[in-house]
Amino acid sequence: MGKQIYLYFSLWITLALAGLILNIFNIDWQKTSIPQGIILIIVLGILQGSVYEFPVQTIATLIVGGKKRENPTAEADNFTLVLNYNLLAVAVEDIEECFQTMFQAFMGNLCFNVSAVLVSATSEENLKIHELNCRDKYRKLIYDELFKEGVCFANGYYDDINQDRFKNVWMYYQMCPKDIFISQHLDSICDRFAREFMVIHRTSKVLRKCGQYQDLMLLSEGESFAYTYTDTKYYGKMARPYNQPTFYYSADVQNIFNRRFDYTLVLDADTGVPDGTVEKLLRIAAANPEKGIIQPSIKLSRDENDTIYMRLEAMRQMIYEPMTNAVTALLGQCGFFGKGLIKNRIYIENIIGDRDNLIERVPIDVLSHDTFEAALLKPYYAGSVFLLEAPSFNYVTWNIRERRWNRANC
Repeated sequence: MGKQIYLYFSLWITLALAGLILNIFNIDWQKTSIPQGIILIIVLGILQGSVYEFPVQTIATLIVGGKKRENPTAEADNFTLVLNYNLLAVAVEDIEECFQTMFQAFMGNLCFNVSAVLVSATSEENLKIHELNCRDKYRKLIYDELFKEGVCFANGYYDDINQDRFKNVWMYYQMCPKDIFISQHLDSICDRFAREFMVIHRTSKVLRKCGQYQDLMLLSEGESFAYTYTDTKYYGKMARPYNQPTFYYSADVQNIFNRRFDYTLVLDADTGVPDGTVEKLLRIAAANPEKGIIQPSIKLSRDENDTIYMRLEAMRQMIYEPMTNAVTALLGQCGFFGKGLIKNRIYIENIIGDRDNLIERVPIDVLSHDTFEAALLKPYYAGSVFLLEAPSFNYVTWNIRERRWNRANC
């Protein structure tokens, strides 16, 4: 692996240096001053060096192969996971979309070791209230759907039950008599899963999205008061008060407190999680226990109402996928896309730190937290599993997003 990485970057550097030398000969030095020429060479060298990434990746793809690799797996029945959606709502529509996506992800991956939490950084009180109302509405939907399935299960109508939920939930009660199951167990089962669909409201916006899931991890570890990013000498006005509650008190906060989840699946408000994805990711994580981040591939979701630009974006992503498969196989790691499976204990030990040994590796004012996290934890690429992401609606929205990402990387 080390030799492959050496050859990959050696080729890239060689092409960049060749371009730099050719730029020297391409300048008319009789008409160009030396300072201007040097500046021109440097600027062109940087631009050309970044462009050379594509031919180098193309060569790597032709040599290594761009096929999708199957990831090794292991038993993962004992691991616990929280589906973590992160939201800063500015309109009711943001909340509605997020809850619908979170509901589908939760029901499609329902089992006893999976919870779903929306970490909200929403400021407006009316929007916060709407988030809680949405939570209660979807809890009722979860309860009703599971109750119907439970009755079908008790009466032997197995074809009317979601097969993943039959395997992950109902089969554990196969030996229970019908009357006892309905009268003594069914209500508590449905209520238990409904209460695992949660919303918690953060008290600060420190570190933005990254801070949302960092505070969730720490709450799960039994830390409900802030000790990170509190030093005013380092962070000035951006620091938050020491020992400030990280979340506004609620029953959901108490439900998460000290649960010590093994993994957090970090998601954006619009990220889809296909049915069965959580189980696949946990099995891959079990086979790679030393990895702090398991990065699934990202597929752009498609719909019949998509714009032409959205269809072109999805096509571009499909064309580029073999390069991603080849380069990640060649390098043995990948970047972090801001959506992926994080092993809580490894992340806390290497990125956050504890009260006696603060680390705080992600700068408080960083624009791209995932760049730092990837550099430190070296994510493992799980190309055989994917999350769903909506493509940009048009060129304007794409440009805004790309400019933000590029600015952050610079």
